[in-house]
Amino acid sequence: MEIGIRQAKLDDISEVSRLFNDYRMFYGQDSDLEGASRFIHERMSNHDSIIFIAEWSKEIEEESDAAMYEKCDEIQERGAGLVQIYPSYSSVSMGPIWILNDLYVDSKDRKQGIARKLMQAVMKQAQKHKIIRISLSTAISNQKAQALYESEGYTRDQSFMYYECSIQREDES
Repeated sequence: MEIGIRQAKLDDISEVSRLFNDYRMFYGQDSDLEGASRFIHERMSNHDSIIFIAEWSKEIEEESDAAMYEKCDEIQERGAGLVQIYPSYSSVSMGPIWILNDLYVDSKDRKQGIARKLMQAVMKQAQKHKIIRISLSTAISNQKAQALYESEGYTRDQSFMYYECSIQREDES
């Protein structure tokens, strides 16, 4: 079996939403598969984001091995991971950039190089589309992710500090 990476389509909403919901739960959010599905559908329909999905492809050498065939079918029916990119622009550089916002590998499929393959697929597409920079952020405590990013050529920003300000929505007041 081999992992394939491809850009997700609207037909993939169910599987992408499952992975996205798992990703959100990984970051301490409550499960909300319906909300995840709605969010992903909106992003894809509006062309707000680009999502790549990692999935198993069946490469069976001996079809007589029924047990292996069944296992491959089970694995192929679910995605192994995803990465979501938000296109943006750099005013200073006057060119297109991508924000690598979400990277997730299913807990069943970790430690197989899938996150690296997803990141490499993003880089290949960025080069193809003449993207000038990919930005990402991760938790200060997520040293495994930091090691992966640095091994793929990403560098920690030493020039800028990033700030956030949460906005209270009117329906929450």
